[in-house]
Amino acid sequence: MTDIKVICTNDKDISIAFRWDVFSPFHLLDIEGIYGIESNVVTSENTTTDGSTFQGATAIQRNIILTFEMDESYKQNREILYRCFAIKRPGTMEYAESGGRKMINYIVESIIPGKIKGVIRDYAVSLICPCPYFTDLTDVRVTMASWVSNLTFPAFFPEEGIVFGYRRAEFVKAIENDSGMDGIGMTTVFYADDKVSNPAIYHAESGQFIKIGSMESPFILGAGQYAVINTHTGNKNIFLLDGISNADIEKLTDRFGVVDWNKVVSRYGVSINRFLDEDAAFIQLIDGTNTITYAADEGIDNLLVSIYYRLSYLGV
Repeated sequence: MTDIKVICTNDKDISIAFRWDVFSPFHLLDIEGIYGIESNVVTSENTTTDGSTFQGATAIQRNIILTFEMDESYKQNREILYRCFAIKRPGTMEYAESGGRKMINYIVESIIPGKIKGVIRDYAVSLICPCPYFTDLTDVRVTMASWVSNLTFPAFFPEEGIVFGYRRAEFVKAIENDSGMDGIGMTTVFYADDKVSNPAIYHAESGQFIKIGSMESPFILGAGQYAVINTHTGNKNIFLLDGISNADIEKLTDRFGVVDWNKVVSRYGVSINRFLDEDAAFIQLIDGTNTITYAADEGIDNLLVSIYYRLSYLGV
């Protein structure tokens, strides 16, 4: 237990770290609501049938309660708590144990004082997590088609010339999801070196695909343009980025230094949901193996493809 560390960071990037073994400045006493998960299972009964019929199930929001204490600088530490855990404000909790790290988003419900006199004084903070799943801290990137540099230093340039880079394409990729979770969203990023017609992604196990454009409503991704497909629950959209450089994109990172595609499309993206093929589905990863392929009606050799995903977990 002594290696457990909890870091809570609000939407203003104000953080507090809690540990079991030291006051820093808070000493963690207990953390509830991080192990396991609950769901609402809906069934229906029929007077002529034994038992019931399963209709569906939804995971219940998670309530995490942190209990901790402080032994000095009481007024100053209370002010830190109030700044970090302003009620109704969003934040992110990181949980680290035995070298593993996971995170979850929350809304602050309450800050409740316990013993308010004496040397040791304690508090309890209640966090509501509308999405009850923990995730990895950063996305995994799967590159299916990209340009690979062939230039090394010190460089030697022969008379016959040198190939500075080459295009590497893998039309099929297997993504392994061993988290036990279905319905994990992806962000697919298409980039066109030249014109590409109706780019698409296919998921072999489900037989589903998502395609931008169709014969009736064709879509052309022009040279230098990006198309970004989000399939995350509550955030299923397709965006076009035009006139945006890679340097512009790399400026918009999360606090771990990784490109935040939500920030990118929020600042530069234009919705192109109207081009979604009517038979398409917003593909999500299932538990186990996910075989992904990409295609285009024309210009597939001009297409660079990357997929980003972040595994979800039922608990820590």
